Amino acid sequence: MHFLDSTGHVLQLLIALGGAVILFGLAFAGYARALFIGLVVMTPFQPINSSYGSANMAVTYVVGLAMFLNSFRSGVKQKTKIPLIVPFVLLYMAFFISWPFSPKLFWPKYMIYLIMVTSNVVLFYMSYAYFRKERDLEVFFKALIVSNVLVIVYCLLQLYMGFGHISLFGIEELSLNDNRLDRRLGGPFFAVGITAEYFVIQSLFLAHYMVKSGRLHRIGFIILFLNIAMLVATGNRGGFISAFLALGIFLYFYRRYIGTAGVAAVSVAFFVGLAGASFVVVKYTEFGVLYDRLLGTEFEGYIPDTRVGWAGVVEKIVDSPLIGHGPRIVQTQEYRTPPLRWPEGHITYYPHNLYLYVLYTTGLIGFLAYAAWLITYWRILQSADRYKGLVGIGDGLPTLAKIILVIFLIDQIKVEFLRAGLLDYQHYIAAIFGMFAAYRNIEIEKNDVVTDCTDASGNAPGKVTQNMTGRAALRERKRML
Repeated sequence: MHFLDSTGHVLQLLIALGGAVILFGLAFAGYARALFIGLVVMTPFQPINSSYGSANMAVTYVVGLAMFLNSFRSGVKQKTKIPLIVPFVLLYMAFFISWPFSPKLFWPKYMIYLIMVTSNVVLFYMSYAYFRKERDLEVFFKALIVSNVLVIVYCLLQLYMGFGHISLFGIEELSLNDNRLDRRLGGPFFAVGITAEYFVIQSLFLAHYMVKSGRLHRIGFIILFLNIAMLVATGNRGGFISAFLALGIFLYFYRRYIGTAGVAAVSVAFFVGLAGASFVVVKYTEFGVLYDRLLGTEFEGYIPDTRVGWAGVVEKIVDSPLIGHGPRIVQTQEYRTPPLRWPEGHITYYPHNLYLYVLYTTGLIGFLAYAAWLITYWRILQSADRYKGLVGIGDGLPTLAKIILVIFLIDQIKVEFLRAGLLDYQHYIAAIFGMFAAYRNIEIEKNDVVTDCTDASGNAPGKVTQNMTGRAALRERKRML
């Protein structure tokens, strides 16, 4: 999956857009929700991915438009206000404020980037609109798990490939990303650090599903083991540290569900799995450099040796601290013929830090706009946490959302998901964040089965009937316990 740079590839992208128009017809005919789930599954895989966008981006726009038109046509009214509209507007204002003061050479790149970013917003609200019933959560989680398995298969093919090149069915546009020559697994995303972060977040989703549903224990542990193995193969130190943080935070907040014995068992299982995965990766693959990199880490003050470029970025931020240098960073390799003289004051590399990236691109105004978005989103999660109606995998979902958000913000210290080449991962984040934001809108379904509840003595103090809503049934279960 490589960036396209020829007229033939652009024509292929146009053909993909034509296919997206066909999908619009299907979405408008009532298949939009199924297409959304398909997008979730295929988020890490964008077979046609160019500097002008991707096939998934085109599908997002047409399916999103169909969902909006269907909602308008059916006269369905939102029960609650659409969230985060104002913070999104503030982000766009930050983009447009920094735009005019940047070199005109970059303006076409900024326009394309704005179209890409807007597809993230569209997908966020598609996800928000999708969740209506409790069963939608089950479908969404299963889609994420299927996608996780596909990513593992992709990575296993990369491990087998080593430093060679594989094109599926001989089609160059269906090529796997090349692994890094420093013996680090690339994964489907265009950044090793992002691949590592993905495995950490997906492991949290899977662990929540296993705890709350009581299903997938055997296959779930296999997937978790493979997630750990792929994480080790990336050789990403930050992702490795994030995995330990995620484990500690998850066990702290889920200890009341699994008990003290469960916490101990999960901890032992994690370290045994890590040891086993590390042995397999180091012994049988060419990608066992993680522990060498950890032991060889050096610091210049508080800055790791691989992030010495942070100082140069800070110097550039000081040059334009309020409005930044433009909506995104543009690299020289994005031009077939780079300009002889690069615009003065503009860096040509990514700082590998989301916060420096935001300050460099959109300045303090943009940083405050992102902060406003995060604060508003956190408040949504806080208010959702007080909503106790859902059972099963819906129970405690806001807690999972806050854990993932915290891990995401910590891990972004060493990478920035806002790069123009990471539209696939941006779509993934947009979909899961949209789901979490929609938690309060999910209707509680009636139980279909009558459940007898007896105590330890065999007495039957009560019964949960099929006429009870999920919330009433939950109250009845708690009363009987």
